[in-house]
Amino acid sequence: MSSADFYPTSPKDALAALYVGKSIRHVPTPAAVINVAAARRNCARMLQACEELSLGWRAHVKTHKVATPPRQLCTARRVTVELARLQVGTDASRPVNLIVSTLAEAEFLLPMLAEYRSHGRRVNVLYGLPIAQNAMSRLAAIAKALGEGSVSVLLDDPAQLAVVSRFQALSGVVPHAHIKIDMGGRRAGVAEDGARFLELAEAALDAHSRGAVILSGLYSHAGHSYRGDSRVAAIKMMKEEISAMLKAADRLRARATEKALSNPPSLVVSAGASPTALSVQNLLASNEDGADNVTPELQAETESLSTLFSLVKERGHAVEIHAGVYPTLDLQQLAAHSISSSRLSWGDIALTVLAEVHSIYPGRGADGTAEALIGSGGLALGREVCKAYDGMAMLTPWGRTGVELPQCNVEDFQGWVVGRFSQEHGILTWRSSKAGSGPTPEQGMIEVGQKVRLWPNHACIASSHFGWYFVVDEDRTGREDEIVDIWTKARGW
Repeated sequence: MSSADFYPTSPKDALAALYVGKSIRHVPTPAAVINVAAARRNCARMLQACEELSLGWRAHVKTHKVATPPRQLCTARRVTVELARLQVGTDASRPVNLIVSTLAEAEFLLPMLAEYRSHGRRVNVLYGLPIAQNAMSRLAAIAKALGEGSVSVLLDDPAQLAVVSRFQALSGVVPHAHIKIDMGGRRAGVAEDGARFLELAEAALDAHSRGAVILSGLYSHAGHSYRGDSRVAAIKMMKEEISAMLKAADRLRARATEKALSNPPSLVVSAGASPTALSVQNLLASNEDGADNVTPELQAETESLSTLFSLVKERGHAVEIHAGVYPTLDLQQLAAHSISSSRLSWGDIALTVLAEVHSIYPGRGADGTAEALIGSGGLALGREVCKAYDGMAMLTPWGRTGVELPQCNVEDFQGWVVGRFSQEHGILTWRSSKAGSGPTPEQGMIEVGQKVRLWPNHACIASSHFGWYFVVDEDRTGREDEIVDIWTKARGW
């Protein structure tokens, strides 16, 4: 049974009737706001990069999943149909390849996926956790609705092949399978150079030869790339991912040859977290940057990554890139500096959290600066840190006369940040920059009753307790604050 039977989505039509055409200044707070113009740009850039570099693309839809009010004690998820459509684009020749973090997301997107399938687009949904017994019936129902080739699973334990062996009987569909490679994060997966990988590969090849699964490739997630601080660092981490999986793919291919399989697997090397996935755009961006911004080291690393992509293909494998938070971006992505500021800057952050100022506390902060109370705390902003500063969010210039969009790096931001917080409260504190750039406390002062917008550290977590997004479009000159749509989201696990 679908989780939608127990966690119905918010009523989009009723919300649209109530709010579309109004300003975001007039909605209850806290609220999640999406600037669809920025999301369009971010999605288009990623699709363009994969197209020009002849790379496969798989969109992780978890960044924009939904929420249930916390008092209902159900799990929050964030996927919207509208943003998923931007992620896969309109090119009918490009497959609709997705990663979901929960079965609820796949069930929520099922009508959209069936629509794409009926129009001739290939569809494949990869369930982003190593497969478990309790996922089988619901995942099989999705495969039954969409047909052959529509569902992929992750493997990181030989015992999972016994679980997957039931899939075809339940759905009539043979599932595709990727072996999950651990890049050192020790979250999920196996190391490509270990004995456990060979044990898993042997079991997977046996299942493939029997027709129980279609062994499709290797999959990695470079979560450590969030700690990067430059374009060079992001490219190097992408190279680490691709290199590790190329070795694994070659080992799989060699073992398949030794076993003389009649149906040897065709393997995809699927790599990415948003910083490393974004880094591939550096291979296209040299014409935008100017010679002064392309160092010899950056030039060498981009050429090295391009050569590595070619090597994977020369050895008979395919390259696929995947990412999740890139449509909305956030402060963590700015702090990773994985691509040029012409493609990732303050104005490209599509998600903000709308809050109201409840109280001002003159002189209470450091060096006699003021502090302020806003009605957005841990439940609205999440609890993830950003390595560039101490705080949970930064205040945007929106609605504050004389305050402009920052031109500095995120590390040099000067202005209001959410320096402390509790469940429902956020405390705005003044952050001074060593670079001395940005507004002064007097220029940036706020007042009780004022609505403000916040850039969150991590968009996935920040959006997780909101039932819908208020959508605005900055490309509508003079009407940038007008709500143009409501995007509702999947709920539950």
